[in-house]
Amino acid sequence: MKLQLQRLRKLAGYKTQKAVADALGVPERRYASWEREEAMMSLEQAAECAVLFNCTIDAIAGLERPATFSDPGQTALNGYYHSMNDEGRAALVNTAKLMSGSPDTRIEKDRPAPHGVPAEMGGVA
Repeated sequence: MKLQLQRLRKLAGYKTQKAVADALGVPERRYASWEREEAMMSLEQAAECAVLFNCTIDAIAGLERPATFSDPGQTALNGYYHSMNDEGRAALVNTAKLMSGSPDTRIEKDRPAPHGVPAEMGGVA
């Protein structure tokens, strides 16, 4: 298992190990030892990091599993999204946003946005 603390720290916007250590209330040396995998963190400490980094404990442990969907089209769309660069992802999201506002393509237009989708991207049209 290869911990992903450094990658997740940077994704969360923490430039230094000290900043994370301060946010967690642990000594910088302790956090640094976790990031270098010289010491193991407890489950509670991993959970605190997950909350701080807005991720799962699985992500910290490097055990991310691909999402599965019952609709093959949604599975394909998710695969396309993950294979794109930032510009392609933004274009795909914008296309979906434009289509979700159209009465021709939107079946459940009064249904609230799915969890995690900003209202302007999938809310009530």
